[in-house]
Amino acid sequence: MVVLTPQSEFGVAPPPTTPYSIVSNIPLWENSRKFRDGDMSVAAKLKHIYPRFGPTHYVAQLGMEIAKRLDLEGKGIFLYLNPDMWAYTARHATTKSHRAEHVLKPEDLTFRCVDIAGHRVYAVLYDVRNTFGVMESWGNPGLGLSIRGAEQLLEGIDHLWEVPLSGDNKETPPEPTWTPESDAHDGLRERISELVNRAPRDPGTFVKSRPHDVFLYPTGMAAVHHSTRTVLKYRPGTLVILGVVFHSTHHHLLEESPHGFKHIGKVDEEAMDELERWLDEQKAEDKPVSYVLVEFPGNPTLDTPDVARVKRLSEKHNFVLVVDDTIASFANVDLLDQCDILLTSLTKSFSGLANVMGGSIVLSPSSPHYTSLSPLFTSTHRNELFARDAKVLLSNSNDFLNRAAILNRNAAAVAAFLSERMAGDPDCPVVKVRHPSLLPSRPLYDAFKRAPTPQLPEPAYGCLFTLDFENEDAASTFHDNCGFYPSPHLGAHVTIQLAYNMVVWGRRPEERARFRELGIKEEAVRISVGLEAAEDIVDTIRYALDKTVALKKDGYKKD
Repeated sequence: MVVLTPQSEFGVAPPPTTPYSIVSNIPLWENSRKFRDGDMSVAAKLKHIYPRFGPTHYVAQLGMEIAKRLDLEGKGIFLYLNPDMWAYTARHATTKSHRAEHVLKPEDLTFRCVDIAGHRVYAVLYDVRNTFGVMESWGNPGLGLSIRGAEQLLEGIDHLWEVPLSGDNKETPPEPTWTPESDAHDGLRERISELVNRAPRDPGTFVKSRPHDVFLYPTGMAAVHHSTRTVLKYRPGTLVILGVVFHSTHHHLLEESPHGFKHIGKVDEEAMDELERWLDEQKAEDKPVSYVLVEFPGNPTLDTPDVARVKRLSEKHNFVLVVDDTIASFANVDLLDQCDILLTSLTKSFSGLANVMGGSIVLSPSSPHYTSLSPLFTSTHRNELFARDAKVLLSNSNDFLNRAAILNRNAAAVAAFLSERMAGDPDCPVVKVRHPSLLPSRPLYDAFKRAPTPQLPEPAYGCLFTLDFENEDAASTFHDNCGFYPSPHLGAHVTIQLAYNMVVWGRRPEERARFRELGIKEEAVRISVGLEAAEDIVDTIRYALDKTVALKKDGYKKD
């Protein structure tokens, strides 16, 4: 029996540890709670963390250098290639309904622009005491400088010069330069196009995508951000989320919905009926719907929506359907003909090594909106993915299908073990295993599996599942005795666990109550299997469950 344990210290990424690592090690349930609540004693120990939580490594170094050269040393600083982030940050940080007690005044933000090594960089500076008021403007749109991008700019820091501003600087920033594309960008578009065309469910009707249908972004959330802005230009209207989706996506769309926001929190048949009735009401009242976004499957519920029915509704009501396939991945499922925009976080299993960020959208050539969306995306897209990041994404994805097969097998082994354990152990503290293969919505997932191929003989359900426990004592005991890396992220080379529901939905009481009604309970642990041996992952879970059962019998009295 092999029980896995983290091979790094508190706050440090698993091997191979580099400045670009995006997984951390945040041991103990209580530390996750403290991190959620902004406890600086935990944050101070983090050498590595998911980059959308804040500037790290070379990004932090570059920020300090720029602030010093602007005579603003000691200020917090966010850095972007996109000038729109000035107005975006000003709007979001100063809106009380979004920031509540952390709302800022306009004068709390300073905007400056510099040129470094041929790149125009837009800086947002703030008093570090106001970090909670601005941090989501860094995290949700996902447009902050990447670690490798900042490393590149640091190499030219001695040639920095400040670009003079005129007028209301946040509304009229200097013209951007963006960052040049490379052969790796072309290679990524070709690879993604090949993968979404691979092994279609119905070769007779499938319409292939081409590389020019693929658009690249610096993060998955940047793909969400730009999709939202572009579709709203094409079709202004209400933004709709169906099901429980990634928390940053939810919060971002909630705040980026000038014409209205609608959330239908479940994806079962009753929820689908509710969506259809609401759409009919909107049509009767002549209120347009811009787009509906679904995840396939949802995060962290792992429920699969009836995407075929949503597609039919999109054709009836003429809204744009955006499907995020990040968890299933386009290795396993074929969804291009069931949506208008296919959105993927390339940071996750496509990359797989937890050392680079990226995102993509693929426009569906069979979409009735394609002839309008294609020229609109093409004319408005500007490159914000640094060449160094594109090169790593391309290299990492060389063995994507091989890794997808391992992740599928490992998750299936865990799901089988947990099902057997729950059936055979009356003291098992797990009350539900959320994995697409074990949920009532499995047939909706299976309908869109790709055809088997020698490269991926058994397309399956991806790397992610969630364990619901009988109470928080059981969840925290399991978490603290399970030897996976406690960290945000999924789809990495190592197995990761996270008290996801508690961390992302537990801070605001109204959100906690709302999402609890949708089955998102704090007494849960989300696990993303890695590439370790399946038996080692299972043995590690078995060990943690045994410890939890033993402590359960002792009333959860901890040493």
